[in-house]
Amino acid sequence: MKNINTIAATKSPQLIQRKVSNDPKIMTFEELYLKKDFKGAAQNLLQNKQQFSSGIFHYNLGTVYAKLSDYPAARFHFEKAIKDGYINSASLNNLGYVKSVIEVDDISTSTSIPDQFINTSLSIPSAAYLSASLIFLLITLLLIKTKKVTKKITIFILLIFIFSPICYSHFYLENINYAVAFKDVPIYEGPSKIFTEKGKVRAGSKIILGEFKDGWFSIKFPISLAGWVNKDQLGLY
Repeated sequence: MKNINTIAATKSPQLIQRKVSNDPKIMTFEELYLKKDFKGAAQNLLQNKQQFSSGIFHYNLGTVYAKLSDYPAARFHFEKAIKDGYINSASLNNLGYVKSVIEVDDISTSTSIPDQFINTSLSIPSAAYLSASLIFLLITLLLIKTKKVTKKITIFILLIFIFSPICYSHFYLENINYAVAFKDVPIYEGPSKIFTEKGKVRAGSKIILGEFKDGWFSIKFPISLAGWVNKDQLGLY
């Protein structure tokens, strides 16, 4: 079985936590981590969150929760770190390991074509959509300059094609609410416990949320888990 990356992110010089006290008895996150005091390391991170960028903070906290075998919480923080731009082999490897331990059926493992499409779309950085639009724009300008394209209707269609990636990313993907279930969460047919329970979102599952109503979210993806869940049992990001 593949082992989770055990090297604390604070080993990088840009991540080293500075002492906030002259008291030698007060240890930094790195010192606590290396002593394998993972509960203390988690508490230290939460108390000193402002010392880290968002991506690094969530990566470190995900690593600590993985060491504590709280895999749903670990997945939430790794997913959040990656969404916030902390994308590297360590974060991707740790997330992959945690997902393999949890072994849940969710949007990342669904065989449904709509689920696969939205999951793939969300895994692409927003900068990539901007780059795609710029590349399409350059190609179109080249075609116009060389008079390969002259008809106005063709140019109009190309303009729609050019701006589709960035519009899809900015106006749709960036407004999607994600969540990871910290524990098994009941799914109801409506936004209240008075409705019939129809299943559960298993602990550690990643879901895409839709409509919000009176403290309840509808599940948009995966389609197989369509229903309503209470927001208090989810890690939103």
